[in-house]
Amino acid sequence: MTTSKLTAWAVMLCGASVLAAPGDPPPYCTVATPGASIEVVRPGPGDPALDDVNWFARPIPNPQGHRIVAVASHNLNYLYDLTTGRRVRMPDKSDAVATPDGRYITVPSHYTAANSVNFYDAATLLARLDAGRDASDVPAVFEHRHRDVHDVYYQSVGIVSQAGTASDGTTVYRMMFSGSTMPAPPGFRVVDYTFTRVRGALTVTPTVPMRLCPQITRDLATPFISKDGRYVVAHDDSKPGQPASLKIFEILGTDPAAQTSTCAERVDFGFAAGKADFSFDGSQLVFHISKFDYLTPFVTGGLRAPAVTDVVVADLTRDAAGRITGAGPIARLTTSTTEGVGNYFPAFFPDGKVFYVANLVPKDGAEPKRFELRVADPAAERRAANVFATPARREIADAVGDLWRQSCAPELTPFRPQEAAWAFLSLSPTQCQQLVDERWLPATDVRKAALLTACDAR
Repeated sequence: MTTSKLTAWAVMLCGASVLAAPGDPPPYCTVATPGASIEVVRPGPGDPALDDVNWFARPIPNPQGHRIVAVASHNLNYLYDLTTGRRVRMPDKSDAVATPDGRYITVPSHYTAANSVNFYDAATLLARLDAGRDASDVPAVFEHRHRDVHDVYYQSVGIVSQAGTASDGTTVYRMMFSGSTMPAPPGFRVVDYTFTRVRGALTVTPTVPMRLCPQITRDLATPFISKDGRYVVAHDDSKPGQPASLKIFEILGTDPAAQTSTCAERVDFGFAAGKADFSFDGSQLVFHISKFDYLTPFVTGGLRAPAVTDVVVADLTRDAAGRITGAGPIARLTTSTTEGVGNYFPAFFPDGKVFYVANLVPKDGAEPKRFELRVADPAAERRAANVFATPARREIADAVGDLWRQSCAPELTPFRPQEAAWAFLSLSPTQCQQLVDERWLPATDVRKAALLTACDAR
């Protein structure tokens, strides 16, 4: 079927007749990704409630293999062992991020008392956590002060190179700051930090801050760097007349003398998404999608209705040389259907499990605010072809997704562009076929066959 014909019947679908089903909801209204692969949830029974989460939280690699995260609540940083339920204070106010090797925990200057980028020894902090002792007084092992990183936030860290051991060796960390107030946007900054230890004594040498991937002029404070410091994933709306899209850029080179870098676009996913994170082995990307308002999740204290957010994982493809060249199948890890409720800010643990924040109560609701920190197994979820790969696939997915909303969740605010296709991806092939077979009217319409074929191809 041609794209023009698909467009015609996709538009007609919005006016398709939908009958209300008496009694229990039909099977296709129970979405196939309710989060059944969840392995850890905190707070658990008997744990103190978590009534506020400031921005994102991030996993911390550790020798014990515990599910430890850094999370901010009420403008204070905490270490939270999701395995044991233990939670203690650590320094500074927000955005604590561990280096991929688990040696350091970093905090950007927007959230530190002296407007310095701080590095803390992770082993010291985790020893306090293990003992249940407050760690907020632990001093930084290195504080970076420079006018170009005087007020930066949303950092992520990769490892450019590593030699020797933790006590006698050299590691180059590449830290990217997704947002800043100095220098003013557009663009974001990157600094390479050389950590050298000789018989335990530490020396740190930073480059001057550089502008990263200058072609991205409107990053919306969402990018993250890969664990090897080679790639950046960003929500890019820098091209006039083109829809914003999640993209991966390869860092081809940095130039500290000129305070800039060169990058090349490698992957255009074809849809908007935020706070993406690369897996430790570079084989997957996890991110959250947003219904109604892309920027709504980036607030402290949860979501406002009618926003809905959910977590998606995508497989990445590489060529023989190891360069990322594209995206393969994708899977929804969660599906939320209540406005003002959702799951967001996902990130990988070293073993491939995914951590995310679950917002249980709308921010503007009357009930007490409640959050959960969850760990799920993305390998347990169904993979599906990327429906955003071609206009034809996208229009079919939009049609089925909007039919699902009309049939199962009419109280939801109507879908905006890109949103209906994600509802399609929540359905199993059987659910999709039953939905179309029962709800697409008239039953003899030739377009119905195309929808059923798309369902079967899921």
